[in-house]
Amino acid sequence: MMLVELGALGADALEQLAHVTVAAARSHAPAWLPDLPAAQAALAEALAPGRRALAALDVDGSPIGWVAAAPAWSRVWELHPLIVAVTHHRRGHGHRLVREIDRIAASAGALTMALSTSDTVGATSLSGADLYDDTFARLASIELRQPHALGFWRRVGYRVIDVLPDAEGPGQPSIALARRL
Repeated sequence: MMLVELGALGADALEQLAHVTVAAARSHAPAWLPDLPAAQAALAEALAPGRRALAALDVDGSPIGWVAAAPAWSRVWELHPLIVAVTHHRRGHGHRLVREIDRIAASAGALTMALSTSDTVGATSLSGADLYDDTFARLASIELRQPHALGFWRRVGYRVIDVLPDAEGPGQPSIALARRL
């Protein structure tokens, strides 16, 4: 796998990446990027001034994933999104994309990288729970019920720092994570 700046991709590669994005989002958060125009808009947003975005290419040069991040506060960057083609999961591509965007942020002076992931599919013990009742105990005992991005983020060194109840609808929280760079 090779990493390149997202802006270096041609129109055809960006279109391929938009298709990868829709398929990958469907497995984790079906309502997030429901169609090709939404994926194309996410890619365009990643190319906006002030953001950094990288694409992962497989050995034949086809795009298989991407990541974007930007400064959010004085010494904090926000990573959003990370996309890896479903057929390329669990091969280290997401880990490599995250480590490189973390490195870029750190070299720009960031001390922390933050991100969030939603649970709209009931994959964590936070989904469907009354998160206004003993919030911190629920965060301390969060469990995965089925595969979810939270498992990946924990494996690459991110820690749960907060939860926003009902962010995506009743019983569908947004889970905030961060990592010291």
